[in-house]
Amino acid sequence: MKWKLANLAGIDVYVHWSFWILPGWMLMSAMSSSGVVAAVSTVAFLFAVFGCVVLHELGHALAARQFGIGTRDITLYPIGGVASLNEIPRSPVKELVIALAGPAVNVVIAGAILGGSLLAGAGYQLSFSHVPGWNFLIELMFVNIGLVVFNLLPAFPMDGGRVLRSFLAMQLPYERATTIAARVGKGMAVVLGLLGLFYSGSLVLVAMFVYLAAQAELSAVRSAVSQGPIYVVPPQWSSPDVSAPPGEGIVWLSDVTSRPGGPFVIRVTTRPSQPW
Repeated sequence: MKWKLANLAGIDVYVHWSFWILPGWMLMSAMSSSGVVAAVSTVAFLFAVFGCVVLHELGHALAARQFGIGTRDITLYPIGGVASLNEIPRSPVKELVIALAGPAVNVVIAGAILGGSLLAGAGYQLSFSHVPGWNFLIELMFVNIGLVVFNLLPAFPMDGGRVLRSFLAMQLPYERATTIAARVGKGMAVVLGLLGLFYSGSLVLVAMFVYLAAQAELSAVRSAVSQGPIYVVPPQWSSPDVSAPPGEGIVWLSDVTSRPGGPFVIRVTTRPSQPW
């Protein structure tokens, strides 16, 4: 169960019911140890962090839109956010751009906070004690830097793992690239899980998600490849009377899906000249 929070750039943003466990737990913990004011401040900071997470996911979604890939929604969970793209591009360059778009948003946020704070403190010899909410902002800046570093870990299918696969797919078959990225991701999941046992229980949850998600995506890619390679072809191929351009031989169609106003997605048994 999830509730709609907003609509940003035509994309619905939802909050999963489990998300509320986190602010509820933090509120009660802070109230018991530090009082009401500190508790409210803690929860407000948490919401600010997840606001940055939403913008991070929106970065992925808007980058995907540039390649004609839609986003069903963005959903917030206790361990982060997920932008549900309609598809993952098979083009390594496109996947690379989409994967890097999210962390790039966090870099911009951190840079904007630092730049604004420097301008505000320029007349005070860079002393920021007078800047309202300075501690709040500087902590938010470091959180965004942390999000960049963490998301770029090669833990497939996190952003860093997708960056790794995109580079591998530039040299290797897509299935092989996915297999290597998934293995690296599972290894990273084990490392994160072990660290979580000593430092943070939330890391254990993230590690479990990464491990299971890596295996799920690897299985999905293997299943798709087992049915034959998938390509996107120009609209002029869409006619049943035109199975391949001159000189390409016969292309047997086993699955055809139309895209309004765009190309057709087909599954073929031979390799056309423009693979997707």
